[in-house]
Amino acid sequence: MSRFGVMTLGDAMITMNPTVSGPLRYVTRFERKVGGAELNFAVGCARLGLRSKWVSRLGKDEFGRVIYNFARGEGIDVSDVHFVEGYPTSINFKEIREDGSGRTFYYRHQSPILTLQPEDIRDEMFEDIDVVHLTGVYLAIDPKNRSIAERMIRLAKEKGVKISFDPNIRLKLWTLEEARKTFLALFPSVDVLLTGREEISLILEDDGKKNV
Repeated sequence: MSRFGVMTLGDAMITMNPTVSGPLRYVTRFERKVGGAELNFAVGCARLGLRSKWVSRLGKDEFGRVIYNFARGEGIDVSDVHFVEGYPTSINFKEIREDGSGRTFYYRHQSPILTLQPEDIRDEMFEDIDVVHLTGVYLAIDPKNRSIAERMIRLAKEKGVKISFDPNIRLKLWTLEEARKTFLALFPSVDVLLTGREEISLILEDDGKKNV
């Protein structure tokens, strides 16, 4: 019997973590990490022994190669991860303040994931897949991504594949009103919802007095 198969769709980026605390203008050294909500999910599944597939696009640059090699090294199926010219791989820099709090500065304008088109989501991608995992981060990057996610959900449902969804609200990427409208339209198709009480209360406009 084949192992349980999970497929996720989304962006990935290089995260630069400072080696010292304080304003970034004074930081001269960073530790490079690979990150991204969907890729992190794929890595976790692979480490649990599941068959894990990640669908994405990366810049045809050295950072893109770092991410690709990392994912492949984790045992993730990267057959639907492709390099594209003219779209730099996304990157972010983290700032750690003296009090332990932090800020993140994103550089993901013209992310390579924007080159993914609805027709790139094909029937054969769902072979031996049991669950498709999506997040609100991918939906927030660009309105076009929502039609791609809708196509993935439709094809998954046709094949009896379950849908897992993590809202993962990022208000730096879109407004709460946009997120709420998108999520409420998506929820009827979701089989497994991964969220916390505070986040779902925001989405449902719950005042905290009712049970969620």
